[in-house]
Amino acid sequence: MLRRAVLVAVLGFMAWVGPGQAQSSDPSFRVVNNTPNVVNEVYASPTNERSWGQDRLGDQVIAPGANWIIRLPADGNCTFDIRIVYQGGTAEERRNVNTCAMTDLVLGQPAGPAPRTQRNQQQGSTQQGNPSFNLVNQSGRVIEEFYASPSSQQNWGPDRLGDDVVQPGATFAVRLPQGECTYDIRIVFAGGQAQERRNVNACSLTNYTVR
Repeated sequence: MLRRAVLVAVLGFMAWVGPGQAQSSDPSFRVVNNTPNVVNEVYASPTNERSWGQDRLGDQVIAPGANWIIRLPADGNCTFDIRIVYQGGTAEERRNVNTCAMTDLVLGQPAGPAPRTQRNQQQGSTQQGNPSFNLVNQSGRVIEEFYASPSSQQNWGPDRLGDDVVQPGATFAVRLPQGECTYDIRIVFAGGQAQERRNVNACSLTNYTVR
């Protein structure tokens, strides 16, 4: 998935262990899963790249209480963007991380909204219509990614902006397929901060204003 310096998804609390250690030339680090959720995917890509690249876990997962070493090439680059994807689709991201100065990336108890699978079991909708709307950015910040996916789905799907961004004061037409009206929405600003809303009736919207 392409991205411009942005999920979860919902950002969780992340503790960075060993801050007093001297920097090495090895950007590899260990992911320690201290959450009750299984980690399905880990991405670590140089900050100057636009693509997340490969899932560093491959066919593996990190169970609660377990850890996994992420091996990165010692080619002189120490600044990485990191994305953690939990079972159910909830994600955490961290930008501009100096991994050469870090030994462990410790994932703590998530503090954000419940995973999407739990929310979808609690609330759903069969309403049908045209869910397309205009994204209006009145936040004063650049929006670099925008996700809108039916609440019945378990993943965020594609970044609706593609290679575009939405500058402060600008508007972007979000085109969604005719059908389901209830959507989950995720907005990612420049710098990585994110906002999420669940179970939005997109068919009732003309403009979705971000402040």
